[in-house]
Amino acid sequence: MSEYTVAATRTSLRILETLVESDDALGVTALSERVGVAKSVAHNHLSTLRACGYVVEKDGTYEPSLRTLNLGVRTRARTTVYDGAREKVDALAEATGETATLFVLEADRGVPAYVSEVADGWSPEFRAGERMPLHLNAPGKSLLASLSEDRLTEILDRSDLTARTQATITDRDELEAELRRIRDNGFSFCRGEQFEGIVGVAAAVPNAGGDRTAAVGVCGPADRLNGRYLEEDITGQVLSTTKSIQVDLTGE
Repeated sequence: MSEYTVAATRTSLRILETLVESDDALGVTALSERVGVAKSVAHNHLSTLRACGYVVEKDGTYEPSLRTLNLGVRTRARTTVYDGAREKVDALAEATGETATLFVLEADRGVPAYVSEVADGWSPEFRAGERMPLHLNAPGKSLLASLSEDRLTEILDRSDLTARTQATITDRDELEAELRRIRDNGFSFCRGEQFEGIVGVAAAVPNAGGDRTAAVGVCGPADRLNGRYLEEDITGQVLSTTKSIQVDLTGE
């Protein structure tokens, strides 16, 4: 943690995130227990968040307002690659019959800027805007493989390669070897590394409009995505989509 972080700001954000993650509105007592602060501290932060429009009170309980949605929508709209890729990601999902995603790189995390689901496709446990470690899935590994050696080393030096499943790559040497293969091939696979039984393929978007580094992927159950269908058909559609996005963004 940076020595310049402000404790009060972190507490406010933890309170807001706790409210967002809760299925129900929370009272001051329940919220203070979950966040680990005194009731008076929780009440003061809630009062501030309410005054700023980020929290609403109903019958003595609190829940997040939709103001955060406004911030997220406006922030995403400023991301050049999102505007240029959204329709193409939708087309990829429709063509494959599986969930298609657009990931962007933020600091040392991969963030799904857009998730396109189809009626009978796998519904992912993550949502747009969620920040995830880069080593866990195909888009994240494609993002890592697209970086310069210096930037890659910087990120891996401060990354904890935590396992989510038995298939997760947690050894740095093994991960770096995998990233070299991804650079050579131009695409990456994930085989149950983030969610058991779920596989995916992704490729980085070349020269993503001078904006954030981006990757496009398709993911779904291994019993549907396997063999030549995954490694040739789906992979080909992913590569075609990233190329199409590149042409629209750069004219190249």
